[in-house]
Amino acid sequence: MDGPVKSKRRIRWKLMYLIMFPLTFIMSLDRTNIVVSAPVIQKEFHFSLVDMSLILTSFAWTYAFLQIPGGVLSERWGSRKTLTLANLWWSLWTVMTAAGSSVAGFVGIRGLLGIGQAADWSASVNSIKRWFPKQERARANSILLGGLYLGPIIGAPLTVAIVEGLGWRWAFYIYGIAGAVMGILWWMFYRDKPQEHLHISSEEVSYIESGYDAKNVRDAASWKDWGRFVSNYRFWAFGLQYFFLILIQSFYTTWLPTYLVKARGFSLQSMGYAASLPWVALFVMVFVVGAWQDRVLARTGSKLRSRTPFAVSGFILAAAFLIIGSQIASPWLMMLCFMISLGSVGMVQVSIWPSCTDLGGNMTGSVTGWTNFWGNFAGALGPIFTAILVSLTSNWATSLMVISIAALIGAGLWLLVHPERPFEVADAYDASSSRTVSM
Repeated sequence: MDGPVKSKRRIRWKLMYLIMFPLTFIMSLDRTNIVVSAPVIQKEFHFSLVDMSLILTSFAWTYAFLQIPGGVLSERWGSRKTLTLANLWWSLWTVMTAAGSSVAGFVGIRGLLGIGQAADWSASVNSIKRWFPKQERARANSILLGGLYLGPIIGAPLTVAIVEGLGWRWAFYIYGIAGAVMGILWWMFYRDKPQEHLHISSEEVSYIESGYDAKNVRDAASWKDWGRFVSNYRFWAFGLQYFFLILIQSFYTTWLPTYLVKARGFSLQSMGYAASLPWVALFVMVFVVGAWQDRVLARTGSKLRSRTPFAVSGFILAAAFLIIGSQIASPWLMMLCFMISLGSVGMVQVSIWPSCTDLGGNMTGSVTGWTNFWGNFAGALGPIFTAILVSLTSNWATSLMVISIAALIGAGLWLLVHPERPFEVADAYDASSSRTVSM
């Protein structure tokens, strides 16, 4: 079996590694360059700290609240058209960031960039649904996540080098142009249906279709489906678990450098190195768990309930090692615990995005947008919530304990998700059962 399968892994994996991975990486750079450039921009235009907070958060709000419309568009237009147009849009506004000169100007430009990127994740996950059988989707999604998480690892030193060598505006010029190039390549080489690709073999098409069970999914989704989805408790559980996951991840995204310096006495130089270590662990973990999860699914006959143990374990480990790390006196043992904690977040991340396909079927884009909305909502509120807790308790350890308890709620919610039961199929089954009983 392994020999024939390997011979069919050509076009779909080339698309992931050569186009999707770098495209997602550059998209991540487009988000992080403003953070790295912020001190230089603040000094040049004499912005206050409040001004900079408005500029830095303006992207997050448009990005979060347009997740669901972006998911719907990816279903209606297809991933090829949606992602190309979205990419060209956000690349334009990345370049235009260099033209900012006022608070209102920067806020407007970054908000417009968020509008474009809002469609990216849904369109990307939707493309994986089209091109990969169930038993390969965890690995395919791990590549997508890897591109996203490589940004915080490489983005900061790369952007600093550009800013120091050429000036802060060139970071936006270079990333914007690179993103547009990748968007054009996506349009040239990607097709919404594998069988439409000029260079794909009939064997690869057959292999992909053999692992894509669409028999219980209608040919076209409609807005009426949202009524059933919203009334389904599993739909809410799936969205809310991502809220709690990003609540714990937001500590590493936003407050870890401050925590290391103020609560643990790290120097600025040692903090810069230490703060990157958990992200390296996350980057590695998504690839390891992606391959591991697909192997488990293959051995268990693609029983999608196998995703649940990975997600639940990831939540528990992330919470436990965040608490343990906050209590350990040794700074480098603490960092080891934090690496395990954020790495465990990767176990959940790799389980979530293929589950959007498993649960959503023909509405994969909508389910992805719904889930990502809750995550980005937590990303906006999480840092504020943590800051309030620290202010009220004057104790970082207590605050991290509360965040960890919230993560355990996410683990409990996963027990309600049941990714082996697609939303639409479950609804059709329930309706059929009702008719049978009434007869």
